[in-house]
Amino acid sequence: MPLTNEVARRMIAASQQKARELGVTVSTAIVDAEGRLFTFERMEGSRWISVEVSQAKAYTGALLGRDGPELAQMAPASLAALSTMHHHALMPNGSVTTLREDGVLIAGIGCSGATDEQDGECAHAARDAYSA
Repeated sequence: MPLTNEVARRMIAASQQKARELGVTVSTAIVDAEGRLFTFERMEGSRWISVEVSQAKAYTGALLGRDGPELAQMAPASLAALSTMHHHALMPNGSVTTLREDGVLIAGIGCSGATDEQDGECAHAARDAYSA
């Protein structure tokens, strides 16, 4: 199933619902497989920094095709070099989430505004809503 506006809206809604359950507010960014912003939404009350951080997390997942735990294995110097080469901030946090279907990268998902663990729960809720 391709990433569509309808699917992306459902993913954002799931992310925000999880945030409400956790008692937090987040910004959620979904980028396509090439790292281009597909959809974004910031919950009321989310800090402004979460706008850029969520997008950087989503971009990192798409660019490298890896989730947070795998990103932690990468050398910091390599990540810094890639950030410079691509003129885009990379955020290799544990909450970075990718969306795959049949092994093919569909999207990168980034949430920001709470703890990294809570951000990850929100990003995973978005990912899980893709095929709901």
